Amino acid sequence: MDQISEDDRRFYKIALSEAKKSLSENGVPVGAVLVKDGKIISSGHNQRVQKNNPIAHGEMDCIEKAGRQTSYKGMTLYTTLSPYMMCSGTIIQFKIPRLVIGENKNFDGNIEILKKMESK
Repeated sequence: MDQISEDDRRFYKIALSEAKKSLSENGVPVGAVLVKDGKIISSGHNQRVQKNNPIAHGEMDCIEKAGRQTSYKGMTLYTTLSPYMMCSGTIIQFKIPRLVIGENKNFDGNIEILKKMESK
């Protein structure tokens, strides 16, 4: 488990602003930011309600906006809520090596699965 840095706090605040964007659109307040080497690759927010799309989660929106990547090595995904199974599966499939989760009390997501992958 990594220590949370000032950069982590800064990028998490951006994910939080994405969540607020979704909330302002009467959507589910979840936001995400993908970062590499201190630079934002993409950001996104949950749009399930807005688009009437059950797979338009914040993490999925963020990863989709990142476009095709040859590798996710060295990247960190910041998300305001613990990822559901679909988002966790995508994080594992693309081998995103680091995840910073803002909240997991309302929904604990798939943290145990993600931790197992982290230890490999």
